[in-house]
Amino acid sequence: MRKPLFRFAAVLGASLISSLSLAQSSPSGLSEYAPISLTQYLQTVRENNAIIGNKRLGKETAAAIKQSLSLYQTRPAVSYTKGTFYQTVPYTPYSNPTSSTYGLNVFMEGWNKRSTRSDFGEAEIGRSEADYQATEAEVQVAATLGYIDALRNRLLFNSYASAAKKVSALPQSSQTKDSTQFLVYHENTSAKDLQFTALSLLNYSGDAIKQLPLPIGKLNLEPQNFNPEELINQALVTRPDIVVMQAAINSSEKSIAMAGANRNWDIQPYVSYTTTPQYNSSGYTYLPQSGFSAGVSIPIPVNNFLHNADIVQTANQKLGLEMQLRDLKTQVRVQVMQALLQYESAKQILLQANNGLSDVSKVANQGTVRGIMDVRDKEGALIDAQTNHAKALVNVWRQSGNHTAPKI
Repeated sequence: MRKPLFRFAAVLGASLISSLSLAQSSPSGLSEYAPISLTQYLQTVRENNAIIGNKRLGKETAAAIKQSLSLYQTRPAVSYTKGTFYQTVPYTPYSNPTSSTYGLNVFMEGWNKRSTRSDFGEAEIGRSEADYQATEAEVQVAATLGYIDALRNRLLFNSYASAAKKVSALPQSSQTKDSTQFLVYHENTSAKDLQFTALSLLNYSGDAIKQLPLPIGKLNLEPQNFNPEELINQALVTRPDIVVMQAAINSSEKSIAMAGANRNWDIQPYVSYTTTPQYNSSGYTYLPQSGFSAGVSIPIPVNNFLHNADIVQTANQKLGLEMQLRDLKTQVRVQVMQALLQYESAKQILLQANNGLSDVSKVANQGTVRGIMDVRDKEGALIDAQTNHAKALVNVWRQSGNHTAPKI
């Protein structure tokens, strides 16, 4: 593996303008390739992708909002009154006692409001978590498919490089010269393709990867057999888009309950304390006095009984989500069946490619140009078949709600 890799570096350097190095010519400014496994790459994506990071922040926001919604809504208010002051006195002589009144008024929300808000906040946490999981899964699938493409180009480069080395070791002739030129040309092309797809991998990893990622693997995945009904049943339970829709429906149910509870009556109890200083009036001396008063105010929510737009809106929102979920479940069944059809086709092509390489390897004379080229052609066909098989397998897993990374 090291020799083809060294040859790759030499071929790539020769193919660049004015014999510049990769560090000098690459628009990314990356200096060299760094091998990275699919597991390591996906871990980097999970930790550094901005889209996933935003959804992670959304979970934290939902948790903070839930704490706020769970608090009991009470608004105390204090008041102070001095007087009364008259612009004209009712008779002469008249003494104005100018009392002082201290009051406390407390707004207390109606029953069941706090609990329904708290339930809604909890449902929003669940919806945010489902949204995060769905986004992470989709980004990782896209990153996995990009990794497979990059690995395909690396394997094609190794195949061309190995064949070119074998041909160059044969006695020189016009046939070996033409074959060598052909192989070197495709060697250069696959090197550039690898550079392009390696750069594409950086789209998902933020700025965490400082070198061009060089994929590792053979794309040699064992063909698998699936039970369609089991996959469909699994998808209807675990597929992220199904889970997100169910979480949204649950949140809308809590929103309906919250809209109904908001129609409950609030109360405003109050208490006041009044002090009156000593004063004289009509020849009498009145000693200082103090007294308490208490009561309750109940705002009558007349408007709540004159319209129901808020309840209709939340109920229709829930109904709309339920209709979307119904259609989504139908689509899931179709998508799983289509993915299985594609996978069965990819398996057949992979079997034919394996048989083709095995057959030509038995009869081809590896000491001739034709034998080497025939084997190389079948290797290329097998690499393409393995790539399509790996992608088809990932798609089957994705459509059935399984986002396991393939062991390539």
